[in-house]
Amino acid sequence: MADKKQTFDFVIIGAGSAGCVLANRLTEDEGISVLLLEAGPEDTKPEIHIPMAQGFNLGTELDWQYKTVPQKHACFAMKDNRAIWNKGKVLGGSSSINGMQYVRGCKEDYDSWARLGAEGWSYDEVLPYFLKSENNTNEEYLKTEYHNKGGPLTVSDVTPTCKFSQVVMEAAKELGLPVKDVNNGIDQIAFNYFQATIKDGKRCSTAVAFLNPAKMRANLTVWTETLATIIRIVFEEKKATAVEFLKSGENDIVYVNKEVIVSAGSVASPQLLMLSGVGPKAHLEEMGIPVLCDLPVGENMQDHIMIIMRNHGSGGGIAKDCLTTNAIEVAGFIKTKEDIPWPDIQVFYSPFYNFGPNEKEISNYADEFDEALEFTESKEKIAEREGLHFMPGLLHPKSVGDLKLKSRNPLDDPLIDPHYLEDPDDVKTMIGGVRFIQKLTGTKAFRDFGITPTYFKFDNCPYEVDSDQYWEHVVRHLTLTIWHVCGTCKMGAKDDRKAVVDPSLRVRGLDNVRVVDASVMPHITSGNINAPVIMIGEKGADLIKQDLWS
Repeated sequence: MADKKQTFDFVIIGAGSAGCVLANRLTEDEGISVLLLEAGPEDTKPEIHIPMAQGFNLGTELDWQYKTVPQKHACFAMKDNRAIWNKGKVLGGSSSINGMQYVRGCKEDYDSWARLGAEGWSYDEVLPYFLKSENNTNEEYLKTEYHNKGGPLTVSDVTPTCKFSQVVMEAAKELGLPVKDVNNGIDQIAFNYFQATIKDGKRCSTAVAFLNPAKMRANLTVWTETLATIIRIVFEEKKATAVEFLKSGENDIVYVNKEVIVSAGSVASPQLLMLSGVGPKAHLEEMGIPVLCDLPVGENMQDHIMIIMRNHGSGGGIAKDCLTTNAIEVAGFIKTKEDIPWPDIQVFYSPFYNFGPNEKEISNYADEFDEALEFTESKEKIAEREGLHFMPGLLHPKSVGDLKLKSRNPLDDPLIDPHYLEDPDDVKTMIGGVRFIQKLTGTKAFRDFGITPTYFKFDNCPYEVDSDQYWEHVVRHLTLTIWHVCGTCKMGAKDDRKAVVDPSLRVRGLDNVRVVDASVMPHITSGNINAPVIMIGEKGADLIKQDLWS
């Protein structure tokens, strides 16, 4: 067991996308001691670092493998109507198992955060923190004020491996849509190639970019694997003083001089706070947990969802040297309605099946949907259809979920209910995304290759194929997460009763504890959220330093 007198200035719970950034930035000050706690292992597994092998990490010991509760309006093709949420359980967290897409979102995302009470988080105020992280490899991008070179995180262009990736761009032009070279600029409505956190053909996770360079510092201590779980944060009155955890099957504790920083992600962070007595009063009392602070922890849950649309063609012409790509090559952001301030659909295009060898299990599809999903086809037949997989993703869902404790046992996963597709407008937007992709693949650019759509065959679907009712049936059955869960410890103004943390990320009503991860987002951003989470880590580190020396 650890020395009971062992004390650090800061204890960071979670070595994920934000936690690794915090560990690096805080230990830049030699006078600050930091302990970084991670339940998972070191990031030594080879599949972590091969971009194309990302799917092989899902469903393994590197993955928390959370499951939602049965969904009432979605996931009907899944066993028990439950979606699986793959979350990184390893140094680097989800940045070590995700798709590596680097997408900041749009200006309105952050300006709306500020209008909602997150003072200091407007686009102009967060942009310097995006730039601080970036080491952009595209010299053309560096000619604009929106990109940077010299940061620890390599952001590189995805090299297309399939001839159809260029066809997507030509099709977008044919529809009169902007096709831009510069990704992550101020205007997001466009088609372009993704940028990704890939360096020299290998994944550039936050463990690689931020933690590895900091490990040599004497003031940083990293504990991995030894932690089964964090039991709770220990408070004296309302001041965080220690963190209690399980180690080798026994309770252990480490003390903190300054702050406990919770960076365990949008599932584990609210779970830990509630186990520590911080959460909705009625729910904590129901669980038999003494209420330290009555806050709406676990509420405001948001996630991006998608479906996969498959088309047949005359071969994708996929390059043999494809291990260094992240498989998702094209980024498209569109509006299905004109009267909205941001894109509402993200169009993903990939020439690959990339869920690894256990696609059905990872997606939790029920056996009766094998034929509809074409899982019974031989691998050779699937390979013939490579190059034509489109995924419309819902960027700003109106359906909002919540997270609650299953029990007082920290080893029990919490009850996760994203309320997918509860709001019918979300279905309408998804169908709008489907119709857009049909227009895209119906252009001359695609017709020249004899493209034909694949329609899913459901025995229990009474609707005419390709009708709106048919696509609603598909969307509600084949609902897939895009692993972008956020919002469960919402940031807001001091008088915002729905906020858990203030704009400095301090938990309201408590001392010496902050939350710094995706859970603080007031609402979800327009695209993949790893880049915004890294930004939150960068800005969070500065906020902590400002308070430390004020």
